Amino acid sequence: MSSAADADALAQLYASLGDDDLYRRFFQAHVPTARTIQRILTTADRGGVGLVAVLDEADGAVRLVGETSCEPLPGGGADLGITVAPQSRGWLGPYLLDALIETARAQGITNLQADVLVENRRMLALARARGYATVDHSERPSIVRVVMGTAGRTPPWPGPHLAPRVLVEAPGGRWHGESAVRAAGFEVMVCPGPVAHRQCPALAGEPCPLASNADLVIDTVPPDSTAGRALLDAHDHLHAGVPICVEFPADAPTTGNRPTIPRRTDDAAVVSLIQRLVARPAEPADAEPDST
Repeated sequence: MSSAADADALAQLYASLGDDDLYRRFFQAHVPTARTIQRILTTADRGGVGLVAVLDEADGAVRLVGETSCEPLPGGGADLGITVAPQSRGWLGPYLLDALIETARAQGITNLQADVLVENRRMLALARARGYATVDHSERPSIVRVVMGTAGRTPPWPGPHLAPRVLVEAPGGRWHGESAVRAAGFEVMVCPGPVAHRQCPALAGEPCPLASNADLVIDTVPPDSTAGRALLDAHDHLHAGVPICVEFPADAPTTGNRPTIPRRTDDAAVVSLIQRLVARPAEPADAEPDST
């Protein structure tokens, strides 16, 4: 797609969206410029992938009802965008995303990334169904950056291994200390864990690509729950060389021979502990930070 007719078809698709839908897609409440539309149309020229869905009307006309594309990023990933006409939602979005993932994988793209408004439940549900982790977030507006793998339900770490990697397993995909840990120079990925991500490879007896390639795992899944105990046992069996630190409520029992972080621990103490664990797996006696 790159002709004037293609650009008009995309413009008509975007014009069919309300202000809220436009903001969720483009972070602006108006139809994108001709330059933006042309960039979407030509993503394949830069090594990306662009797909569209069309509907054959009863009168013989052909109407564009969906588009998705991914723009290459350094390190083997690509930035994802997707639009579905209001009348085609509920079935077309998952189909388009799966088609994009399959095509991207065939072209050597290892992961798809997207900035998603927290209020964009439809897009987050799509990502959740595929399996995802988050690599960043902002508060104003409230945005999470999600990563989906193209080769399986668990994404790989995006980009080269340039800094120590900290994997956090946190129900809901958010962790209170992630901003401070990133600011201290670590790569951080937050996985929703087995509560939301029921396709967890570790619980299926398979090594997790995130945990296997992490320098530290922080497990915030309640250790006294069935899922929490199963996850810790799976890590001990499958990822024995990766240090694991358990975050637990102040009134919860300790978790044996593992470093621990009491919840509501000061961010500076959390960063200090992580720095020690990445440099040298700590003994339980000297690993617990002061809580505030």
